[in-house]
Amino acid sequence: MIRTAKGINGKPATIVTRMANLVLQSASKTGQLCYITLDAYFSVGPMFLILKTAVNDDAQQLVHIITRAKKNYVGFLDREFSTKKYDDDDKFTLMDWFDFPEFFTTAQLSTYGKSKTIEYKCMDLLWRPIDDFVRFVCIKDGDGKYVLMCSDLNLSPIDIITIYSYRCKIEVMFLFLKHLIGGFCYRFWTNSWPKLKRRKKSDLPVLSEPGLEKATQVVTAIERFVNIAGITLGLLQYLALTRAAEIWGSYHGWLRTCSSEIPSEAVVQSVIQTEYFYSGCKVPFCDTLRIVKRKRRKHLLYDDLHN
Repeated sequence: MIRTAKGINGKPATIVTRMANLVLQSASKTGQLCYITLDAYFSVGPMFLILKTAVNDDAQQLVHIITRAKKNYVGFLDREFSTKKYDDDDKFTLMDWFDFPEFFTTAQLSTYGKSKTIEYKCMDLLWRPIDDFVRFVCIKDGDGKYVLMCSDLNLSPIDIITIYSYRCKIEVMFLFLKHLIGGFCYRFWTNSWPKLKRRKKSDLPVLSEPGLEKATQVVTAIERFVNIAGITLGLLQYLALTRAAEIWGSYHGWLRTCSSEIPSEAVVQSVIQTEYFYSGCKVPFCDTLRIVKRKRRKHLLYDDLHN
């Protein structure tokens, strides 16, 4: 069946709420406390509120989020003598903190094997979208200025910055998954799916039972295709980490620079492809091998015509 996720406070599901529920489902299976780092698109109240509701048996929040705050975000000081919880006199525009360099702390940060000097200012402020405290970290990295926000008030600023710096690895993973593996090159569709129009959402409940079944098959095929591509990428990474010497010994390509002893996913894929087609010369000729070679010739011919 096609799975539908609910939003927050009875509102329709959004990309943010779907991501939050997906994270909680994955975290609940591991049973471990974890952090998730996302870009500024997810730095909104519903994401924090949904994650806040999931706790373990010790009343600890199961998943904490570290994300980048938007430039117009504000926070409030919590002052006991204030008559209002959110008083304009206690409001701070986060980006304004960069006008006061005397409040920043200098630190050495090591990321990806390189050391750099940064300046940061950490503070716990009330954030109105969740009506609770959030840890904000203002960071000056050379000419760059940005603000991170974290739901864990006990996590050190350096750890927050370090965890967020790993987010770019996600982008690299999607790059390989998309362009190297072809994980999003699926072509599954059905005429039963309602036609999409500008400013109009697809209305699945109007489908008949057979139409809904076909739509479900399409979604299932897409999920399986992407999952298999993810498994393939994981196998390439596993071989790169455990068979680095063998991979380099069998690699006959040329690299302008070799920045790491661990081969990339592309290098591993090249070696496996070479070994696969070379092994075809060692086995008896059969119908299956004939089909493989015929498809390979078509692929090479296509590349020649388009290069």
